[in-house]
Formats: sequence, C-alpha cells, structure tokens
Amino acid sequence: MSNECWKNYIKIHDLWKTGQFQRADSLMPILLEAGGSQVSKARLLGAYIKRSLGDVLGELAILEELREEDCADEPELRGNVYSMLGQAYNTIGQADKSVKSFMQSVEAETGWAQRLVEYSNAIFAAAALPNTDQAFWQKLYSGYESLLAEGQVEVYPPRRYRHSRIRIGYLSSDFKEHPVSALLWPLLDKANAKEFQIFCYGGNREEDFVTKAFRDKADVYRQVYGWSHDKIARQINIDEIDILVDLGGHTSSNMLPVLAYRPAKIQLSALGWVGSTGMKAVDYVLGDEYCTPDRRQAAYVEQLLAVKGSHFCFHLFNKMPEVTEAPWKDRGFITFGCFNNFSKVTDEMLGLWGRILAQVPNSKLLLKHKLFDNESGRAYTLKRLEKWGIPSNRVELRPFSRDYLRQYGDMDIALDTFPYTGGMTTFEAMYMGVPVVSRYGNSRGQRFGYSMLMNVGLEDMAVDNADDYVYVAATLGNNPDILCDLRLHLREMVKKSPLMDEQEYAIQVEGLYRQLMQDV
Repeated sequence: MSNECWKNYIKIHDLWKTGQFQRADSLMPILLEAGGSQVSKARLLGAYIKRSLGDVLGELAILEELREEDCADEPELRGNVYSMLGQAYNTIGQADKSVKSFMQSVEAETGWAQRLVEYSNAIFAAAALPNTDQAFWQKLYSGYESLLAEGQVEVYPPRRYRHSRIRIGYLSSDFKEHPVSALLWPLLDKANAKEFQIFCYGGNREEDFVTKAFRDKADVYRQVYGWSHDKIARQINIDEIDILVDLGGHTSSNMLPVLAYRPAKIQLSALGWVGSTGMKAVDYVLGDEYCTPDRRQAAYVEQLLAVKGSHFCFHLFNKMPEVTEAPWKDRGFITFGCFNNFSKVTDEMLGLWGRILAQVPNSKLLLKHKLFDNESGRAYTLKRLEKWGIPSNRVELRPFSRDYLRQYGDMDIALDTFPYTGGMTTFEAMYMGVPVVSRYGNSRGQRFGYSMLMNVGLEDMAVDNADDYVYVAATLGNNPDILCDLRLHLREMVKKSPLMDEQEYAIQVEGLYRQLMQDV
C-alpha cells in the first residue's frame, strides 16, 4: 500500500472508529480505486463500515467478492472474511451458508481461542437448521471436543468440599439488561441463604443497573472480562465451587471452554442456550417436565434435569407497558407477527406463514428486526417473502427499536419459529396479551414454546406438526372474539403461572442442586 493510500486508509479507519460511518463509507471509493497490494484489507474495512451502517446486503456483497479472491496469502484476513460471512448469512436467515462459513473460519484461523469462538458460532447458527438428525449433531459436537483437546487443557483433579453452605457458581457474559439475567435473577433473589452461597463470574465488559443488582445480591461477584479461560477456571477452583452453572452455551461471548478444565466437581448448562454444549465435561442440562421428559435426548451429550413446571422463570427489571385493546377492532383485519430474531425464520416457516395468511382474509404479517433498518435489507426480505406466497402489500417490516414492547399493541397473534423456537419473545408476547402459536419437536430446544404454553394453560396453541400449526393459527385468526378475551386475561394468566413464580422456581432448582450433591 503506497504512502498516500495508507494515509487514506488510516483516515477512513479513524472515521469508522469514531462512529462517522456515512463519511467513512463515502470515502471508500477513493481508497479502492488506488488499488495496490493491500486492496483486500481495504475492502474488508469497507465491509466493517457497511456492517456499522446496518447494510448487511452491502457488507455481504463485499465479503463474497473477498471470498472469491481467496486471500490465500493472508490467513488472518481469510479468517475474518469467513467469520463475517457467517454472521451476515445468519442475519438474513441463511443458516446453511452461515454454518459453512463459520466452519471455514475455524480452518482459516490460527489461534486456538479464536477457533473455539468460530466453532461456537457454527453450532449456534446450526440451531436454526431444519431437518438435522442425531448423526449431524454428533459429528458437530465431536469436532468441538477435538478442538478443545488441541488446547491440551489441564483438568483439575476432582475434590469434594465440606462447606457449611453449597457453593453455586454462575458463569455468564450477560450480567446486564439481557434475557439471561431476567431468567437467573430469581435464583439469586429467592436463594436459600442458609444453604447456598452464590458466586457470579461476569464476563461482560458493559455494566448497567442490572449488573449492579447482581453485584449487590451475590455473595461474591467477580468481574472476569478479558481473563483467559484457564485463569477463570483457576479462580473457580480456588473458590471451591461445588456446582458450576454455565449460562451461555454456544451463544455470543460465551466462556464455555472454562468448563473443559473441570474447575468444579459438578457442571451444568442452563437458561441461555437451546441445545447441548457437546462437551463431556458438562454433566447436566437444566430443563423441565415438558421440554425434558426424559433424562436422555438424542441431540444431547449431557443428562437432562427436569424441574416441575417451567425451567424458565422471568423477572421483570423494567416496568412493562400496559396491555392495549386488540388491534383488529380498529383496523378491521387480523395482524399476525413475529419479533423473534429473523435468523430463526427458515424458508419452511415462511411457507407456513404464507398458508396462514391465505386462510385468513385481509390479514397481515408484522415483522421486526435490525435487518429492516436498511432499504436493501427490506428489499431482500420482501423478495424472499414473495417467493413463499406473502405479497408485499400484506407485510409490514419494522426496524428494531427500544419501544418494541409497545408495538405488541399492533399484533393480534404471535407466530413462533421452528426448529429454533423463541424464549424471551414468547414470554413478552403473552405478557403483552398476545397469544402465541408454537410448533414443537422432540428435543429440549424445540419445546420451549410448548413448555411455556403448557405452563400458562394454552396447550391447544402448541402443536407437533406443520399442518396443525397452520390450522390453529388460521382458526384463531378467523375467530377474533376469542382474541379479545385472551387479550384481557393473558397477562394475569402469565403472572399466576410458573413462568413468574420466582419463589417456587428457586425451591425447585435448589432441590435439584441438593440432589446432585448427594449423588456425587
């Protein structure tokens, strides 16, 4: 890169870093026209700028060009390109391409820790793949275990401590305003302090009022952001944790490799991840009587634990908006909707949604996601919807916004995704008076909607096949008077259900903890 090009690169990079995304993007043509040996690096910067602008399709176009150029002599750049491709494909709902790209990033990266990150990204994206089987997951998890072994992790020898209280360690990068914190809070706030001592290991850099609440409530709160996996494991072992609970699984910024060191005698996965960790070092996964009726499921390496009722119990850190009247009464038509992450929306789901709209005259579909912040993202989505029988005049695409809860006031019926079902979004919809229609499968992660609907008393809205999913949603849409009644009573139904019974939930989970300690 010439001296002049380098100056331009630094200038554009600085504009991007300081949040001047539009200005940085407008100067990119000058840099690219200059050409030179470092043009690939300049294009990658252009892709980062497009991402910051929310232009996923623009980012993808640059990345696909870079992929075709291969960048064989620049392994670090190749790793970044494949990783960014994986994230971009995931955002637009192309899970198959996302998984493939992340796995290519695993091969391109040279650092062990980063390869683990990319492998977790691949497993996360795979959760949205339709029609996967046991052999698929076994192969995927086996690869993760093999990669862990490459790090020559030194496992701590098992020890049984004799504490006056059972020490529970919670490991998460989401001790902040996040669904995981809403689910975990009851286990701290309602903990039996005479029997349990709570340690929190926070891997999140950002801290807010929720972080402060956890700092104040936990017996010990350790900020471990930026620590290496082995350092975190060493601290957990020094703290003599009896039961270590990972809350991230293969989600973003997870610390799952810490468990490979076996810093605690008993290790389990809970709340933040829909699937198996794929790790032999993890003994158990938390579930409930509806999503984990058996101790073994084909797609899980671990044993499954089941609490009575729901393994999800939601605490509200913020005041929720009031429930509004059913929107169909003013609009004269039914509005179906889905606020789930759009990466969960498969082509099969779009086909089912098209069938539902066809059976409910004048009905519309409301979708919300960051992909719709940009015109290219909206155009791409509308074209995809059209392919599956959903014309643009029956769709409303809204960008993500902080007031999204109020926008449930514009939705009559929520449609859950499959096979990667909703969690917090399902709860929020019902709390805002919007009934949810959910399809469920055989594995724990495919039964979250089923579990929540069973616990609230809306079991008729959970079905195990595509045709019934369409039938139930369409029948509900064609009987709007039922929606008015549900709108009035659904919040109270949720409040009185196991989904919000924090004390009973803590009792249930602590009962499992005691049983695990007796079994070792």
